[in-house]
Amino acid sequence: VFLGHGGAGVPANKKIPIGLPDFLKYNPGGLAVIWAEENSRDSLFDSMQRKETYATSGPRIVTRFFGGWDYSADMCDSKDLSRRAYKDGVPMGGVLPTDASGKAPSFVLSALQDAGTDASPGMPLQRIQVIKGWIDSDGQKHQRVYDVAGDPDNGASVDINSCEVSGAGFSSLCAVWQDPEFDSQQSAYYYSRVIENPSCRWSQRMCAANKVDCSDPSTVSNGFEDCCADEHRPIIQERAWSSPIWYRPTS
Repeated sequence: VFLGHGGAGVPANKKIPIGLPDFLKYNPGGLAVIWAEENSRDSLFDSMQRKETYATSGPRIVTRFFGGWDYSADMCDSKDLSRRAYKDGVPMGGVLPTDASGKAPSFVLSALQDAGTDASPGMPLQRIQVIKGWIDSDGQKHQRVYDVAGDPDNGASVDINSCEVSGAGFSSLCAVWQDPEFDSQQSAYYYSRVIENPSCRWSQRMCAANKVDCSDPSTVSNGFEDCCADEHRPIIQERAWSSPIWYRPTS
């Protein structure tokens, strides 16, 4: 179930001004997503309580994230991946069950690009990452990012003057990943992040459509001055990120 959430924007009863209609710091609207057995009030609230949820920066990316101790390397080839993942582990939002073996947990990650429409196709995916976080014995926070599927150097790019995209990408990605630096005595959390190929930011789409050229001051007017502001970032990579899976030592 996809649930929408937007930024400030312009109130419905107000006239949309000429130029960029929102602050540069805002995204046009993200999505909160719930994995539930059915689209009913009870099922949705149960899913929220167990935190089996993820969010996106806007696209309808579909992603799964599971953690367990006995996932096989061929999970991504399985036609019943989700059933096996639930049976042998926990989904996003869960806590890994106790395991005294000292071995590292395994994680299953999968993602499908936004299907889009004929008029507005979805953007290909570039990669999936696992973000690991922990606090050391001195109370210092740490974080490490692992690329686990896809290709961060796939050569995908976007022309900011036309917002035309180019380069290869993936319609789907899947991986079974194991933490190479796992410490069985250290509490940690893991979450997944799915990243699309580069595209124009909403503001840059408007700047390009209105033919703003920051090297030509005569084109920068009528509310489009922020197109050339230092804080303007014309290129983004839309994404999805999951609730964490937690690991806690047995003692």
